[in-house]
Amino acid sequence: MILRRASFLVAVVLATAACGGGVPGVTPPTPTPTPTPSTGTVTGMVSVAPTGTRVPETAGGLVRPARSSLGRPTLVPDQLMVKFRPGVASATAAEVHRLAGGTVLRTIERLDVQVVRLAPGSSAEAAMAAYRASGQVEYVEQDKYAYATATPTGPMYTSQWHYPQINLPAAWDTTTGGAVIVAVLDTGTRPAHPDLAGVHVTGSDFVTDPANGDGDGRDSDPTDPGCPSDPSDLSHGTHVEGTIAARTNNGVGVAGVNWGGISPTKIMTLRVLGGCGSGTYSDVADAITYAANRGAKVINMSLGGSSGSTVVDNAITYAHGLGVTLVAAAGNNTCGPVIYPARNPNVIAVAATTITNERASYSACGPELDVAAPGGSSAGWVWSTTWSPNLGNTYAGFSGTSMATPHVAGLVALMISRGITGPATIQSTLQSTATDLGTPGFDNQFGWGLVNAAAVVSGGATDTQMRAFSGVIVGSTITRQSNLVSVAASGAFTITNAQTGTKSVFVWQDFNANGVVDTGDYYGRVDNVVINPGATINIGVVTVQRYTGAPISVAGVPMAVAGTGHLGTDGSSDPRRRQG
Repeated sequence: MILRRASFLVAVVLATAACGGGVPGVTPPTPTPTPTPSTGTVTGMVSVAPTGTRVPETAGGLVRPARSSLGRPTLVPDQLMVKFRPGVASATAAEVHRLAGGTVLRTIERLDVQVVRLAPGSSAEAAMAAYRASGQVEYVEQDKYAYATATPTGPMYTSQWHYPQINLPAAWDTTTGGAVIVAVLDTGTRPAHPDLAGVHVTGSDFVTDPANGDGDGRDSDPTDPGCPSDPSDLSHGTHVEGTIAARTNNGVGVAGVNWGGISPTKIMTLRVLGGCGSGTYSDVADAITYAANRGAKVINMSLGGSSGSTVVDNAITYAHGLGVTLVAAAGNNTCGPVIYPARNPNVIAVAATTITNERASYSACGPELDVAAPGGSSAGWVWSTTWSPNLGNTYAGFSGTSMATPHVAGLVALMISRGITGPATIQSTLQSTATDLGTPGFDNQFGWGLVNAAAVVSGGATDTQMRAFSGVIVGSTITRQSNLVSVAASGAFTITNAQTGTKSVFVWQDFNANGVVDTGDYYGRVDNVVINPGATINIGVVTVQRYTGAPISVAGVPMAVAGTGHLGTDGSSDPRRRQG
């Protein structure tokens, strides 16, 4: 990753004031000379040299801009979700169903919620009133539609700019993924796609919407069949899965956040949306509990609806209690409210940013946001795997909070592979290490900021951030002779209290936090820097890269840096409050 160079010079101007004359007959006091400063200041920029082999960008394909769910149906007209009170006999429940006019389609495991289909022409309101009047029901609610948050057009953008944007190449030098299962609740997948071959564990199809051209009930094949009414429509679920774990370093296509085919990260495809991009809350709840009971530790939900659901809330609580981290799209509604289930407090809500680190115009806003990630726009699409009946397996650029969400889900899987576990710990680490955008601290457009992959895979420890200082090196020992300062997300740094003389400037990221420059750390230095008293010198760019030489001890650099300030884009310390 090459950080944009933006060298600058800070000039310090010293002025003296002369005073003439005096008071007659009074000897003026001898002026106290201004002490000569004994230290100087050094400014510069960091450039990170790329290491390892990255997958080439794809060429050719289609693009899919973000699509809003506004104006589309909210309620499933003939479907309810019913939970009976504990101890209600099955015969009693059957009679209540008969009187209310409902037929049981299935029961959502672990929640004891029955999904009920009403007879054609029935009133959902009347049926719910009948269930409640029976006195046997704990709660009943009408099923609702959830929608994917993105759809296609235009020329293809050929670079995965969105990975360097979140510092992912630096994280890849630490981990490319581990034995983690990520459940993807979406339109299904095309497992034969060459960039997804072999990255799946057994999944399931939950879609129960015959009107959408789909079956009625669960089966074991989560393949995306495409949209019956539009065979050119590109597979939303296949695109999301590619961002999380596309096969990487295989010489074709795109890269995944977790290197599918190299790392043991696996995708569990759970089809809850029809090929045209809509589904029901009951299927979402069913899939959440299914994933939690079958080993998934991350759940990606690039979908949502406008209102909440007790059934889905209970499914989220159940999965969260089993240690599953749930991540969901904030929604594409032009800074409207965060959609559901992203706004559930046990779900990480993801906003979308553009290639210029601005909030994507379509991205939702609100106090429920947690972090932001690249979602793309016409100025730069998010590229990944996809498929359509017309084109077969292909690659395409999409935009939407749907595209931002799998970046975060993929990072969560990388964190788990590094031993950073537990939904609360994962969420707080994502928030505290994020690169601050917009208003300093938390804000309603970016949450805590843009996710920082290199920082989260180190657990957010301050001693593993990239830092700069000046000093001397003799043999295999560096002695620090200045303040130790953090390098900003922009690459800028300002070293203060630097001892004068001819020194070296060091930039170091101690990935294993052992206080020694050794294999795997980022390291770079510039020699023969002349630091004059009271002056500021700009040394331009310091190039750092993965260190592979003999260990170098560092004197005067603590194992842990005091304070837990968050590094903002200007290099300032921003102590961030944590979201409860």
